[in-house]
Amino acid sequence: MGSTPEDHLIALKADRLRPGMFVAALDRLWLHTPFPPDGFYVHDSRQIEKIQRFCTYVYIDPLKSEEPKDVVVPFDAVPASALAPRVDRHSIGEELPWARPALGALTDSVRQMMRDVRTGRLPDLEALNTSLVPLVESIQRCPDAVIWLLRTEPVSAYLYRRAIGTAVMATVFGHRLGFDRTGLLELALGGLLLDIGKLEVPITILAKPDNLTPHEFGLVRKHVCHGLDMMRLLEKVPEHVVDMISNHHERFDGTGYPQQQRGTEIPLYARIAGIADTFDAITMDRRYAPAISAHTALRYLNGQRGSKFDDALLQEFIHAMGIYPTGTWVELLDGSIGMVCSQDDYWPLTPRIALTSGSSGQINEPQLVIASRRNPIIRARHSGGAGTDTPDLEAIA
Repeated sequence: MGSTPEDHLIALKADRLRPGMFVAALDRLWLHTPFPPDGFYVHDSRQIEKIQRFCTYVYIDPLKSEEPKDVVVPFDAVPASALAPRVDRHSIGEELPWARPALGALTDSVRQMMRDVRTGRLPDLEALNTSLVPLVESIQRCPDAVIWLLRTEPVSAYLYRRAIGTAVMATVFGHRLGFDRTGLLELALGGLLLDIGKLEVPITILAKPDNLTPHEFGLVRKHVCHGLDMMRLLEKVPEHVVDMISNHHERFDGTGYPQQQRGTEIPLYARIAGIADTFDAITMDRRYAPAISAHTALRYLNGQRGSKFDDALLQEFIHAMGIYPTGTWVELLDGSIGMVCSQDDYWPLTPRIALTSGSSGQINEPQLVIASRRNPIIRARHSGGAGTDTPDLEAIA
């Protein structure tokens, strides 16, 4: 076997470790664990259990390991129910009546927060956390419901929508990874506050339709510092939230900002935030780039695995979203068209679809089908076609 670059380590879920493997990096800072920072060999099952208490993923050096060198992470799905605390599961049709008011209340809180900051007041974290609780609980019951609403009932104001969208994506991602309720609330709050510092950047720069000058780009980048300055004036801001604000623009290969951190120097919550924030951003129209579909966005992110973003985390994010994320218009092999309305926890290529037209043309009432090997999704579409309305899931799901 040829030589392996030192920074090309193999990601492995901690529960798949075996004695003889050499752990070279963790999914968090070494300082947060009792393990030696120079790496270590796995000796027995007790040590593996200890590693699992601290880490979801570790990074194996195949050259130092006494195991076979062809260790890989298979792209097999692990259901969220196997990772996260057990909660009552709802179908998307059952959950939408709960998710809609939760999203509406959060939108009101975010609108008030931004008014406060623009008039010189600090964000009310207690109010934000209160409004986040119903949203997080909805995501625990059915992650698809809130995503569906974001895709089909978008919030008009860009900054509101970006804050809420990033909070939702980070929380859905954390649910996939098995975070408990406290962790999910911290991810959601961090997502809301990621770009709070942009309220200190002149609106003429944020809304400028042309390319920014180097000076203007530098002012935009300072939103990270502005956000951190704001957090320092508040009491009891969770450390993970601060990590997300300060590091969500850092990239795995060291090309991010403001500190050019690399790999697992970037805190876990910040790596999650970077993926969620990027995905949400590129699926929305921006002043300098049109939106791309959620399916195309995942393909773009997948091309950044191991360079801009943590390989192992990005695989889990793709599973959380599904290859064709909820809210995506798709066409099936038989020519029928519909919108993806929920994901399969076990396999991301078999989502449930609300059909609006069948193989022979328009149908009177939307129908629910599941993509299959016999009738798979062949492509994502920009829309369902002229005159096609968003399916009413509360009536059919």
